[in-house]
Amino acid sequence: MNYLSSISKTVFHTKAWVPAVSSRMSSNCVFCKIVTKETPSNILHEDDQFLVFPDISPAADHHLLVIPKAHIVDIRSLTSADIPLVQTMEQVGLSVLEKAGGDPSTCLTGFHWPLHLVSHLHLHVISPQVVGWRKKIEFSSWLFGNTQSAVKMLENK
Repeated sequence: MNYLSSISKTVFHTKAWVPAVSSRMSSNCVFCKIVTKETPSNILHEDDQFLVFPDISPAADHHLLVIPKAHIVDIRSLTSADIPLVQTMEQVGLSVLEKAGGDPSTCLTGFHWPLHLVSHLHLHVISPQVVGWRKKIEFSSWLFGNTQSAVKMLENK
């Protein structure tokens, strides 16, 4: 059984997650413009809740972004009630990574915080490893938290 099959029951056959924050789009958000198709992107996956597409400035052979269709500013705007959202984002990203030929067992998933360039929640899925000294700084623990760290942070909110 492949990874996608093993999570399909979890990701694709569960009740839809309802965001705890506003689902309005932001007119000046580049990711909202991708959601509404105003800005073109190579969308690898789309469902009722999420889009997955390659990062425009990849840090590895496979570098995907998973975004909710609802405009949510960032990981710090979420609460403990939103942990299922974060976990589902990771599951969706890992399944798309596998379909694209990446290995979910060797990837890094997580979020930029406290700083980020785009104020729309987005999960990075990077495989097999970050390359280049600038990208290694950008995805270091000073500027980036993995998904498990994000969940732990949210558990305390």
